[in-house]
Amino acid sequence: MYPHLHEEAVTFQTPSVEPDVGEFLETFTKALRPKSILEIGCGIGVSSYYMASGSGGAKMTCLDRNEMRLEQARRICAKFPDTTFINADGVEFMKNCTETYDMIFIDSMKRQYPIAYYYAEKLLNDGGFIVLDDMFMYGHIFDEDCEIPKRYIGATTALRELIAHIKNTTVCSVLPLTGGVVVAAKRK
Repeated sequence: MYPHLHEEAVTFQTPSVEPDVGEFLETFTKALRPKSILEIGCGIGVSSYYMASGSGGAKMTCLDRNEMRLEQARRICAKFPDTTFINADGVEFMKNCTETYDMIFIDSMKRQYPIAYYYAEKLLNDGGFIVLDDMFMYGHIFDEDCEIPKRYIGATTALRELIAHIKNTTVCSVLPLTGGVVVAAKRK
């Protein structure tokens, strides 16, 4: 665990993966040994750091729409020379991307997860994995519809439908780490 990363996220008032999710990402990339990783929604680079630490030098492309966050991410991950940070919308980037990846990590606007997943599938190498963070939407995916605060209904519905789609079309695991992590494998 890297407590200094999480302290920086608090200092900069930036959402980031929780320590247990970060440790999972580091362990997962260590086991997977991907050659290429795409990260959608890197924030200040907390998750980027964990994945770069575990991957053993994978080429990482990390996207965020906030340039100030990207400056922090570049600083935090400066010791990982194969990590590139790009100011871009994840969905728009994937629509136009010609590269493919062994692993794609998505941690951005939850309402956009279904469309992000759709494009991520197209960029995933055979045997690759898509990892999505915060899939439980503060636990609301388990609530009755009438219990969900109005501002979370759209995102909660989108995440429920995406989980159902992933479960019906891939080999996947739903992990009870902090906000919920889904790992989906691309079949060879």
